[in-house]
Amino acid sequence: MRPLIVRVAIASLAIAACGGGGAGVEEDAATSGSETSESGDETMADFFGYGSADDPEAQQAEFQAQEARIQEATRQCMAGSGFEYQPMLPPQGSFMVYDETNEEERVRTQGFGITTWYGNEETTASTSMAEEWVDPNQEMLNAMSQSEQDAWYAALYGTQEEQMEGSHTEVDPATGEEYTVTDGYGAGCQGEAYEAEYGEQSNVEELWAEINPAMEAMSQQVQADPRIVELDQEWSACMASAGYEFESPMKMGETVYEDFQTRFDAIVGANGGYADPFEGWSPEEIETFMAEKTEEEINAFFQEAEQGAREAIDMDAVAAIQQEEIDLAVADFECREGYNETYQAVSEEYEADFIAANREVLEQIRDAQGG
Repeated sequence: MRPLIVRVAIASLAIAACGGGGAGVEEDAATSGSETSESGDETMADFFGYGSADDPEAQQAEFQAQEARIQEATRQCMAGSGFEYQPMLPPQGSFMVYDETNEEERVRTQGFGITTWYGNEETTASTSMAEEWVDPNQEMLNAMSQSEQDAWYAALYGTQEEQMEGSHTEVDPATGEEYTVTDGYGAGCQGEAYEAEYGEQSNVEELWAEINPAMEAMSQQVQADPRIVELDQEWSACMASAGYEFESPMKMGETVYEDFQTRFDAIVGANGGYADPFEGWSPEEIETFMAEKTEEEINAFFQEAEQGAREAIDMDAVAAIQQEEIDLAVADFECREGYNETYQAVSEEYEADFIAANREVLEQIRDAQGG
């Protein structure tokens, strides 16, 4: 999974529920955006060339084109190493682009998407995509010996040593469990192709960290803009009439997600209702099992473990918290009519000054991410 840092930053600037974005102009926090837009009307989406936020089809086409370039670069790299590789192009619709046209249906069936996915995986887009996404290399791989497969995968993803060199270990503060995090885009031809398309990751992260204080400053300015203050007050009053006490969508987002996730984990377990079928196994036993079993047998093994884990879960409690989430999300949706459009318009006025004040660093980020 490649990180999409720039898109995340732009989304945070545009959508109030995600907490706003940031900027780099030092004015009074209550200054109206109309007074901050003298430097022009360039937005972050304009600057980074991501097109209109209300054109999901154009964004999806862009993502498809990027992935096609990455896959072709991977093919060329593999060929240079003496291996055949057929580009694995994603099916149409496989990139999740936010589309407001179906938001109401989504909210009324999925809420915020914190707990509602559980028990409904077969209807989710990610599951559908996984079923449609076919690896054209699988037949070729099935005909290879184990040593040939190992060499092919080492070229594609890097050797085990290369993968370890490009990763580090972190500790889950909640469980104390250690896990490995890949730095950047990984090793091998795949990592090389993604880095060529999106830029060297550590450098981009450092650049975003450099201007993060400016982004935080603009977030505060946007929230203090009189138009947003009034917008939040109207939303808060509407939510109160529905039985919910929140100061603003941003404040709600700061608490509600953690609250639902914590209570959901208390019902299904910290692993999201999934059991580790290899718990208690040695690495050698796991390796032997994976080598000796067919793909169908491995899938059946995991499905059996998952089913066994779910049989011990109180599904009535799951259904109750899912309905609670949907009810809150529906109230938010109904109270937020016109909110996002106004919030984005105000944010974009401040973005112009943010870009003007931080243009040099932003240009470095854009260049590092391939323009």
